Amino acid sequence: MTLSGALNSVTNYCVGASDAYGIDEGPSSGSGETQPREYHTWEQVAGYFDGDGNVRVEVGTFVLRLGVRFADTWKPQLEAIRAFLVNQGVTLSPVGAERRKDGRPMFRLDVGEVQSVVKVMRSLLPLSVKKHEDLRIALDYFEGRITGSQALDGFGEQVSLGRRRGNKRIADLPYTRAQGLRLYQLANAERARIAHRVKVPIDVKRRIKRDRKRGMGIASLRRKYGYTHGVLERVIREPSEGTD
Repeated sequence: MTLSGALNSVTNYCVGASDAYGIDEGPSSGSGETQPREYHTWEQVAGYFDGDGNVRVEVGTFVLRLGVRFADTWKPQLEAIRAFLVNQGVTLSPVGAERRKDGRPMFRLDVGEVQSVVKVMRSLLPLSVKKHEDLRIALDYFEGRITGSQALDGFGEQVSLGRRRGNKRIADLPYTRAQGLRLYQLANAERARIAHRVKVPIDVKRRIKRDRKRGMGIASLRRKYGYTHGVLERVIREPSEGTD
């Protein structure tokens, strides 16, 4: 589908006040509000996403964590989108809430599970107009065509063009997603090897085990004894040596 065709497709669902978000209007709730019934098509969801959705970006040490987010001040709106996505086989969280600076509630719907994120992005890509490039960049990263640094540069360009909100993100991630995940696994393995090599005196091991049995958490044990999470977990798992 061409970009102009996608624009016409989305526009068809945004004509008139009752179709502003591309959904059917249900009966009044009795408080003056109209309850949404349901979304029927990806075109409707794409129209909403272009207005009040975004590609969520979190920068990790080796990889970018990308997701799809819908936001609204009216929770039933997002519940209707969630119902459609669940019917399409998408795994996602319940509708969440947070407070804006003015004290009003803001609701959000996040898709974070990788396979579901890719499914939603692929479905929205040919139908989205304003967020088309955000989706393309994200899919290029998921599918190994660009590095994390290139993806961030692309998102930054969309901020400059006014198609994306927020600040430009800069990070040194010269790896594709697959390369970054491999580096993450190697780094974790190295931390595990280091933890295994660290020697903990027997009397300290006993005190750590005693404090753990008394309910002290790992974070508190780290502050008290100065060992890393991996070392403490190893000590706790080890069988007691002679006495406890």
